[in-house]
Amino acid sequence: MVARAKQKHIATRAARPRTLRARVGEAEWQARCELAAAHRLVAHFVSVDLTYNHISLRVPGEPEHFLVKADNVFMEQVTASNLVKYDLAGRQVGVSPFKASPAAYNLHAALLHARPDIHSAVHTHSPANLAVSAQQHGLLPLTQQAMRFYDRIARYANEVDDTTREGADQLAAALGKQWVMLLENHGALVCGTTLPEAYIYHHFFELACRAQIGALAGGGKLIIPDPAVCAARAAKFGRMGVYNADSRDWVASMALVEKLYPDYKT
Repeated sequence: MVARAKQKHIATRAARPRTLRARVGEAEWQARCELAAAHRLVAHFVSVDLTYNHISLRVPGEPEHFLVKADNVFMEQVTASNLVKYDLAGRQVGVSPFKASPAAYNLHAALLHARPDIHSAVHTHSPANLAVSAQQHGLLPLTQQAMRFYDRIARYANEVDDTTREGADQLAAALGKQWVMLLENHGALVCGTTLPEAYIYHHFFELACRAQIGALAGGGKLIIPDPAVCAARAAKFGRMGVYNADSRDWVASMALVEKLYPDYKT
């Protein structure tokens, strides 16, 4: 009797589908948790556009695969489990009840395919970066945050449908060797060699855009720093490869998301 009950318990446990946490490796699960946290943090600090903004991250040890937000959740609702895995051809990998939008998987697949040095990319439509993306002069070096990007911003003309793979390939080509791009009339794209880097630089870029819109709205005469000063600030603070998991801004950000949004890691 006991033996039959034990066999029934084992059979029931074997028939129960394993959770995603049990099906992926430790490195991928950690990446999922950190990417979910980054989405929560961007939503916390930035006014984003419903479900239409997203962040990608290459899967550790799987450079041909990346994680991205599902199409039917806000950034505030992203968790480790509802992130979706794709390959660089834009095909979904693995079984999941979620899927990404074509705009998300095409954009990030094209970027990561074109630039093996990019490991994470943030794409948002905030009121501030949308406004700057509609200005012919782009981001002006009005603040220290903006000077980080001095002479380092690519531009992409709003001429083709970049939700398709063909359009996304053109967008990736327009990025060239830069890490930040204004998508004209569309928003911003900020990339990084790490997830913390993409997230932190996106934060600086957003602050710079907000400050510019505020300064221009004020109507007073603007103070434009000397180009040599701007170039020096960009060289000092705008170089890539300086932000990682130990960076103080990322550590503080993770502590904040742990306190305010602990369900990110479910």
